[in-house]
Amino acid sequence: MKQIAENLPPLVSVRRDLGQNIFTVAFDINHTPEGYEYETAELPPGIWRRDLIISAIIRSRYSADEMEAIAMNVLADMTNKKARDEHWAMQQWRLKAKQWATELMQWAADNDIAIDEFMFEPAPDDPDPAIEGGDGIGTLSAAIILAKDDAAGLEDEKALEVPELFPLWADQIGKQLKAGERYTYRLRLYKVLQDHTAQAEWSPDLATSLFTEVAASAEQGTHDNPIPYNNNMELVEGLYYSQNGVTYLCIRSTGVPVYNNLADLVHIYVEVA
Repeated sequence: MKQIAENLPPLVSVRRDLGQNIFTVAFDINHTPEGYEYETAELPPGIWRRDLIISAIIRSRYSADEMEAIAMNVLADMTNKKARDEHWAMQQWRLKAKQWATELMQWAADNDIAIDEFMFEPAPDDPDPAIEGGDGIGTLSAAIILAKDDAAGLEDEKALEVPELFPLWADQIGKQLKAGERYTYRLRLYKVLQDHTAQAEWSPDLATSLFTEVAASAEQGTHDNPIPYNNNMELVEGLYYSQNGVTYLCIRSTGVPVYNNLADLVHIYVEVA
């Protein structure tokens, strides 16, 4: 649930309850005319761990039943655009949760909030289902693994609809990349232009001689074929975008990528179409 505060909230706070530390994390912080808008999530008693931060943030938006329903809907009909958009939005929220968790861990360490005795490592045979894609939706994980084998044969326009099937560029450092292969970086899909060994300083957004971003076709962005919005995208006036099954018309170009949900940008950059 969104909260409003006049001042910037602490990213991590801790309270004592029955002799145990209870950690609360703040995330998705935005500065608005009314103050700082943010969300919070509480960790299990006495534990400070990155995977549980991720899980708590994911659970703040999606229950286990909701995650399962979204997974089953897209499995039942991969051509259903609404189901694909819902699944895409869920995957993006999981990616954001991982990024926020990393930032929260660092902030807590820098501010001496979390101490070593609470930084337990997860049991190797007990992965958190929200992070690993569980919650009773093992069939989804299996389907994605199988689909990844066929992803290389997808046309670019189709590939843009299922970027989660392509490997992360960040995991390829030191590996040989081949021309024509596609990788995701910062929620965007890129194609390799020439063979090379991946280097940390040659990120796809900067190494334009090595990568090109896979762009939507000219036909995408119409009312009948809106562009799926990924919470990290520049909006262009006159084009249509979709999120969570709702179509929006951009009424003013943002000029830079924006991260808010489109529903929060109504009357500012978009209108419901």
